[in-house]
Amino acid sequence: KYTGYWSVVSKAVEQILQSTLVTRVSFEQMYSIVYKSVCDGFSEKMYADLLGQCSRHLEHVDHSLHTHKQESDQQQDGDMTKFIMFFHEALESYLSAVQQITPIFAYMNKFYVEVTLRTSLQVQLLDLFRQKVADSRMDTIMGSIEDLLERPFALSPAAMSLLFRNLHCIGRGDYGRRYPKLFSRYVPGILPPMLESDIAAHIAETHELQSRLLAQGGAGAMQQGQKRRGDDDNYGPTFCAAVASQQQSAVPPDV
Repeated sequence: KYTGYWSVVSKAVEQILQSTLVTRVSFEQMYSIVYKSVCDGFSEKMYADLLGQCSRHLEHVDHSLHTHKQESDQQQDGDMTKFIMFFHEALESYLSAVQQITPIFAYMNKFYVEVTLRTSLQVQLLDLFRQKVADSRMDTIMGSIEDLLERPFALSPAAMSLLFRNLHCIGRGDYGRRYPKLFSRYVPGILPPMLESDIAAHIAETHELQSRLLAQGGAGAMQQGQKRRGDDDNYGPTFCAAVASQQQSAVPPDV
């Protein structure tokens, strides 16, 4: 009975993970199957199979990243732009998939993951990306970005802003604490509030950045300077912001 349930749902999950929705996935049908599985006592099995499927997908992503890294290393100038952008797109694609997968398994999340495991399916799926892909590559990624930022316009400021906010989300703030200089460019609240004694150093830093960009003919597209708490609150609601809010909330008590 369970094999029949999972066969249908896993095909839908695979299409979502691969971003290849050749056939339309019926949310109602998938939710109904998950509901029946939970009612028939298959919650634990379905949860394990779902995480296993997502893990295998992320192992393929990690392998592709390894290939892109090797190709970048073989280039004469060692340009890591394609590698960084591939990582950014892989993370964006996975976050989009998580947004589509979690509603399908909402009933399992409510009556098994939250009650029994004291966590949420969303958090567990995001942790998988950190464990399988991001953690082992953060030093390489941050080092490459730091080098590329010395070459204005090598990276899109909009893409970098989104990448760092997504990394801050899946890292639960750990990455920001490990790499505060880079994260403070794009994520508010990484650095402590600016004091009056910091103003002179901040002005000098800004002038240095402007001079460097002028020398390279790109002052008009200067990237944002470091942000501190309260510098810019106009970020709007995002998926990762919602996840962060859920992480801070207590898991409901036993039903």
